[in-house]
Amino acid sequence: MSAAAGSNAELRRGLQESLDPRVARTRTGIAAAVHALSDADEELSVAAIARAAGISRASFYAHYASLDELADSLRRDAFLAIADLYQHDERPDAMRAAQDRLVAHFAANRALYAAVGALPVTKEGYLAGVRAMAAVIEEALLEHPARPAELVPEATARYIAGAAYGLLDAWIADEIDLDEQALADHLTRLLPVWFSGTH
Repeated sequence: MSAAAGSNAELRRGLQESLDPRVARTRTGIAAAVHALSDADEELSVAAIARAAGISRASFYAHYASLDELADSLRRDAFLAIADLYQHDERPDAMRAAQDRLVAHFAANRALYAAVGALPVTKEGYLAGVRAMAAVIEEALLEHPARPAELVPEATARYIAGAAYGLLDAWIADEIDLDEQALADHLTRLLPVWFSGTH
């Protein structure tokens, strides 16, 4: 890694941990630009996002190393928010509501994820998404009263996340033809019954 790449990575780490409201505004502006470009069916590139956010490309790269990293950040934030809502939702259909939120997030960011999916992807890049999803599923499994004792939470979470992420990835790439409702149905009904609470 070059010295410049190392210092850029250090800068991004510092910004990710920053409590400065300007950093939060810039990141919020980048996310809003992604949504605005997606809604308008516009190109999603670093240049287009920076222009729509009213920032320079250098500023974008200070926050994210690539579109892939931006997508990873949005996914991770969504997974954490959905998991938090799920953990505090005591309704019988809490799992279905969580799947609806997950599909809504992917639908709202479909253009970004499709743009990232069109890039040459490394195995590590794909697995980063699976790992992010698995981490929040594992938290839910650790506290799930119906989880069979012989199932190791980490392995079970990785299995569920791998299947769900694969289905979402195929949907984003238009490899399967499901509307959002049908996608959420599949994501819910393909879960183990003891986890989803549905039959």
